[in-house]
Amino acid sequence: MCHTELFKQAFKLIPIGDLPLSDCCQHSGDIDATSIEVTVFSSVETKQKIQFKIGVFFREVLAGCACSDDPSQAVAYENGYCELAAELDKTTAFISFS
Repeated sequence: MCHTELFKQAFKLIPIGDLPLSDCCQHSGDIDATSIEVTVFSSVETKQKIQFKIGVFFREVLAGCACSDDPSQAVAYENGYCELAAELDKTTAFISFS
């Protein structure tokens, strides 16, 4: 498996609170963890690290009122997107963002 696919799998294991996506949110900052999709634009490999330029697609949760007494209408979503630089340490498998 190539390092891009390994990175995508590792990225999905990062807790939502540890991802730097809040700056990309337009409203509540609450992100639907099941909606996160990563696109890798480029990668550069060195002896110790792999640097990635990535795009992250997600849905931001917009909580509202259920004026029609239908609780399913109380939550809406808005699509979000963020570009990040990430670095994967080959020794520790730790991912950091800048």
